[in-house]
Amino acid sequence: MGVHVTHDSLGKIFRVEKRLGHGDEFEIISHFSTGKVQISSFHHEDCDGLGALLIESAQWAGATFSAPLFRVPGDAHPRSLIRGITGFLDDFLPSKTLWKNLDLAAEYTPKNLAWRILDEDSTGALLKCARTKKVSLNSLLLSAVNSAVAHEFLRDEQIFCRWLIPVNMRMTPEEVLSTANHTSSVGMKIRRSDSPETIERIFRISLNKWRVLFANKLANLVSLLTEEQLFQLAKKRGESNFWMGSFSNLGHWSFPEALENERWPLAISIAPPAGTPCFPVGVGVVTWQGRLSISLRLHSALTSGDKVITESVLNSMCDILSRCMNSKMSFFASSEPQEIV
Repeated sequence: MGVHVTHDSLGKIFRVEKRLGHGDEFEIISHFSTGKVQISSFHHEDCDGLGALLIESAQWAGATFSAPLFRVPGDAHPRSLIRGITGFLDDFLPSKTLWKNLDLAAEYTPKNLAWRILDEDSTGALLKCARTKKVSLNSLLLSAVNSAVAHEFLRDEQIFCRWLIPVNMRMTPEEVLSTANHTSSVGMKIRRSDSPETIERIFRISLNKWRVLFANKLANLVSLLTEEQLFQLAKKRGESNFWMGSFSNLGHWSFPEALENERWPLAISIAPPAGTPCFPVGVGVVTWQGRLSISLRLHSALTSGDKVITESVLNSMCDILSRCMNSKMSFFASSEPQEIV
């Protein structure tokens, strides 16, 4: 059974955003046992991260990859529904972020990308750290990146940070083979100093089934507008709404049958676009064959096109995680050789 290529509402929105000079390019970086590193570029106009993995894995051999079905907790209890409605409405309130410097005229480039892939021992140590704190890996990672980004780029008076959390919306067996965008999202509002434990509590409240479904329905309705109407909406949002960026975890994947296969990657890395000054930070996380990858992309509005800044911020994040692990972090691969003590 092959993958299905279809067009979608979110893809149309990304296509319109590009008229404003915004980017939608992202990469999958695959590391093989032969030493080969394959970097493949994709556009969000055409597919989401899981869709890109479906496309890319069709070139590999030794195992089968299929996207997961929609899994977000939620029930029909009025409290859950009310939380969903409240959160959904809050996501559309105008939000200003006070950056130290934000050059809105900076030309977008997808090259401000850095990644680190932890080896199996460091991945296990980080998961142990999360269990000790009784938090999810997402909460631990978001706490570290939130702290590192806030320290580097936010003014001291900016207390709250708003992050966009993409959610897989594949509802049917047919959709798990679709490469198109099947993604909704929820917003998370946290303080720059929040601990992993506090972020875990906010994460559980924010990740609400009804909130995700409402956001998905709205995206489908908005996509019915003409491209010119969508262009005007995107332009208006760019004048009034600024978030930190997006934090996307594509999950935990293990393929024991392919451990000795040279054509199936030992590790992969993937990063969101961070294609607009409204969402200038993109964080991508995936655990593949026991190795955790953390990717960071920064819009050039924050970095003036200096990729060294991206590497430095990612190092700061890894340093925070190393202190949690109480041990030196070891890497399976990275965009630049680094040593975190």
